[in-house]
This record gives sequence, structure tokens and C-alpha cells, in this order.
Amino acid sequence: MSRYYSAAHSVVRAACRLVTGWEVAGRDRVPSQGGLIVASNHISFWDPPIVGAAIPREAHFLAKEELFSNPAFGWLIKSFNAIPIRRGMVDLQGLGRATETLRRGGVLLLFPEGSRMRDGQLHPARPGVSIMAHAADVPIVPCYISGSDHPGGWITRRSRVRISFGAPRRWQDLAGPEPEDPPDREFHRRVGQAVMRDIAALRDDQLNRASRGAA
Repeated sequence: MSRYYSAAHSVVRAACRLVTGWEVAGRDRVPSQGGLIVASNHISFWDPPIVGAAIPREAHFLAKEELFSNPAFGWLIKSFNAIPIRRGMVDLQGLGRATETLRRGGVLLLFPEGSRMRDGQLHPARPGVSIMAHAADVPIVPCYISGSDHPGGWITRRSRVRISFGAPRRWQDLAGPEPEDPPDREFHRRVGQAVMRDIAALRDDQLNRASRGAA
């Protein structure tokens, strides 16, 4: 990690632990080096800083272009490695920047559903996660976060943030048959479906552990 990121990461991680009472499982599953996508569900504005703090490496993330229109906030998120991307379309420029980060051995925190899902449910992945994993030839670590959408309950611990990381998987293991050259829409759909199944498995594991703890 850079000196600035390392210091900020430590502060945010300590704050998350204190304020949210978070529980983080599977952090050791995140590879310590090499390009990597961490693919997480997305239910709250707080997800990027919280999941980013839980990742034990310096991470980059995609942020909608509109967030950079405010100079102060734009500078802040850029300092935390935010990469601007245009929503509602396939932004080849933004995807290209993110892919190059992965090729240089960086970590990209990605929300494959594309935006916050306010109903708290898992939705189909957009093609971006597959496009970048294939183009940069990097593994994908699934991640599931819960409780971040109820910040009012953090202090009293009526709501606790839980983050689970799964084992890294390469796109070759997620997609099944070899893709066309270039990969077609069906290939990207299969990879996205497999990623969301892995995230759903982490959700189910969290629910099972929570129910055992309440018993």
C-alpha cells in the first residue's frame, strides 16, 4: 500500500470496527498479490468504504461520473483510487482504466449489479465484471455484505455489519465452455450468473451462522 492509503485504510478500518461492530469472515481468502476483482453485492452508500476497509490490500473502485462534479468530494474519492465511469451505458474508457489497473496487479472493488439495490435482494450481474476479468485474466473473489443499510442501529448493535469473502475463482472456472473470440453476450451472462451464485452462497452462510448464534 502507498503510505497515504495505508494510513487512511487503518483509520477507516478502526472506525468501521468501532462504529459498526463489524464481523469480517474470510479475509485470508483474498490473495496477497496479483490483479484481482472483489465482487460484492451493493445495498448502501456505505458499502465502498466499508468493504474497501475490510480488504487487506490497497483497492480501486468504480464510481459514477456525477460524483466527481463536486471538486472537494471528487478529490477525496480520487485519493482513494476511485475510477470514474458513466452509468447507463458500456463506458469503454472507464472499463479500460479499470482493466489496466488489474493488469498492473491492482485490486478492483466492483459491484457487479451496477448500482445500489435498495430492496436488499441479489440481482443479475451486468457484463462489466466478466469483461474485465477476461480482459485482464484475473480471478474474482466474491463478497457479501449485510447490515450496512441500517446505520441507525450500529451504535446500539441492533444492526451489525457483516462481511464475508469467498475463495478466488478464475473466469475459466466460472464460464464453462471456452468463449467465442471475442467473448459473446452468453459468455458474459454465464460468468455473471456464477459470480452472483457465489455471493448468494456467502449470504446463505451468513444467515446460517446468525441463526445458529441466536439459537
